[in-house]
Amino acid sequence: MAALAAVAEPEVENPEPSPLARVAISLADEGIPVRAIARATRISSSEVYEILREAILTGELLEMPKDDWPVGSNRAQRFALVGTILENDDALQLAVGRCFRATRLEAVILAVLIKRTEVTKKQLHLVIEQSRPSENREPTDPKMVDVMIHHVRRKLRPHGLELKTVWGLGYRLPVPDRDKAIEMLLNNVSTEEFKCQTQSSTKITSVPCSVPRLIPA
Repeated sequence: MAALAAVAEPEVENPEPSPLARVAISLADEGIPVRAIARATRISSSEVYEILREAILTGELLEMPKDDWPVGSNRAQRFALVGTILENDDALQLAVGRCFRATRLEAVILAVLIKRTEVTKKQLHLVIEQSRPSENREPTDPKMVDVMIHHVRRKLRPHGLELKTVWGLGYRLPVPDRDKAIEMLLNNVSTEEFKCQTQSSTKITSVPCSVPRLIPA
């Protein structure tokens, strides 16, 4: 009796997230709570949680956002950058560097603080690590966060802005200070100057158009 040839089953690849799922992941990465994402995308909260858990496993998302906005929170504050040229990370970092005369790394850190209500020291250390050149780099000491926060505070102080310490957690810009910083950035942004940056996926060190380069870190 002839032996039957074993048929190897094809490997099952993880399907690419749907466009709506990618929107949910992007909103979560900006700190938008799960239930707010569900309301905006018309996806159930349980499905949003499932999408975000998978994104965390694949490395697309750093952490799960909060469940929902605090009662009575200001909706305008949540979406201050949405729909503006500064919704793009590269454009925001460039604008921060120019407006506050920040170094490249200071601009990256300050942009994160502007886009999120609170940022942990662990998150900021990860931002520092990811912003450094990849070749032959050694891990930085977590105390580097304290050094960079000191420099960022010095850049904010002349503008009457104060970065608060959230003890046991990290740092935050109070709502009035964050509003003022965003207003300053929007007033200093030229749409024509930055518009090509919104479609760019290059690193901040590659500066297109007529945008001035940041002060070297």
